[in-house]
Amino acid sequence: MTDAADASASSAPAAYELHRLSPRDESRVALALTLRQLVEAALDAVPVDPDPSPGDLLRTALQLQRRMEDVVREAVVAERERGTTWYQIGEAAGITRQSAHEKWYGDVHAWAATGRSALPPDLKTLEVAAEADALYARLRPDRPQAITSGLDAVRFPGSHAYEASLRSRGSALHTRRTDLDAQAKKLNDQYSTLHAQGPAAHSSVDDPHVMLAAYRGHADAVRANRLAIATVHDEIATVYDQLVTAEPSLAEEHRTQADWHRNASEQTRGYADLLNGGEN
Repeated sequence: MTDAADASASSAPAAYELHRLSPRDESRVALALTLRQLVEAALDAVPVDPDPSPGDLLRTALQLQRRMEDVVREAVVAERERGTTWYQIGEAAGITRQSAHEKWYGDVHAWAATGRSALPPDLKTLEVAAEADALYARLRPDRPQAITSGLDAVRFPGSHAYEASLRSRGSALHTRRTDLDAQAKKLNDQYSTLHAQGPAAHSSVDDPHVMLAAYRGHADAVRANRLAIATVHDEIATVYDQLVTAEPSLAEEHRTQADWHRNASEQTRGYADLLNGGEN
């Protein structure tokens, strides 16, 4: 296979990605499914037992509360995917922008990092949404396509190919980020080992030259490790820069991550320079 063919194959959407809709649609379907689970749990929680065990009613209510918290998290993700700002989210929640960001940023970041879909790869989102339509229609017969009618894939059918190409690019970037995360973990594990060992292995040696060489060798090993992790931080920051355009609705989250990794790289390089006596 030629290089051009390889590049074409790598940029083509995977089969499971063709099952996916736009992240905006995916988040709406995820929210609808979570709400359906909440409704089913609420029906199961109706106190039909005339003499439940002490605490059962409260435990059931608390389980519903936890499910409701899941709904709120899904709603925040759906809002971000449709372009709602953190200021607007905070306003809706009655808190500040910063508080909203601190409270739910991790959920949005996790959603992006895991592919921006709540469904297993073998399920087609539009089919799942249609099944949700049928369940909803039992309660509201006047709205037979309540879920699917609001999806971009139904309202704007031609958008699917474009969204698939964006998703393919985003998936490739997240795969690269995952690989870099693994490299960072390995380097940090090595650093922990170096830190735990130190030059103490030669502490029983009386020769000061041997001791000095041991300390220098240890410092050099730590410095090399920190420079390597700084490089990985830089590469991760670059991936997040590219995700800004690949996943524009989550651009703010990706910029935050890029800034964090660049700052981590700068601090780590500063520490490495100290180990080298301040030399560049």
